[in-house]
Amino acid sequence: MITPVRRNWSPKEMFNALTPAMFSAEPSVVRARWNKLWPDLYTEYDARHLKTELSVRNLITTDEARAFFTVWAADEERHTDGFIRIIELVANGSERNLRERLEARPHDFGAINDHLADEFSVMVMIAFDEMCTCHAYAAEKPFYTELRNDIFHHWLREVIADEAVHSMNAVNVIRARYRDRVGEIGAMLNRIVSGIDDLSYAGTFLLDYFGVVYTKELLDKCRVAILRNVEKPLPAIERDRWSHRPN
Repeated sequence: MITPVRRNWSPKEMFNALTPAMFSAEPSVVRARWNKLWPDLYTEYDARHLKTELSVRNLITTDEARAFFTVWAADEERHTDGFIRIIELVANGSERNLRERLEARPHDFGAINDHLADEFSVMVMIAFDEMCTCHAYAAEKPFYTELRNDIFHHWLREVIADEAVHSMNAVNVIRARYRDRVGEIGAMLNRIVSGIDDLSYAGTFLLDYFGVVYTKELLDKCRVAILRNVEKPLPAIERDRWSHRPN
């Protein structure tokens, strides 16, 4: 069975030496920081809602996908914890208040039903979505530069690397389990990209493409990257594991 990659790092350890006093600022600056970080936090937090929805719909059916989602969900919780700590440090937030607000937010998967047809479509969506998030976070480096502490750049690099690994882990499930359906992916991604303007985000984790960084160019770049990655052969060690997998 394909084993998903998981990276080992801790935002708690990373931010341990920082205090809110280091990042005090005028109220308008603090509010701007909050407005930037709050959507990043709740979209990461919403991963738990997606995982629950997939379970309720019984869409995850293979061992490979189940292993993927176990690792993925743990990483998304790590990102949630990290963003909570950053908001505590730079935007006058408190963990208790933030978690209460996160829990109170509604989520509705009705708008993306067409993209949740089966495990294959879910894995394609995840592979694309994580690639988009990877590039979107990379475009946010100037925000973290303004906080004037290199630890935030370290944080950003770790999160970007996680998102890239998530995308490739999802691609590996597709290449191992759904090689015969790779030809469908181009049309699927075209439908996703062409329908973005008609969607409003509803706490689904997927398709959270709001904000200035999510340009048409970024989405097209990620679509091309996914199409390229799914065409690659599995690494030899994973191919050997798959070929010897018992029926």
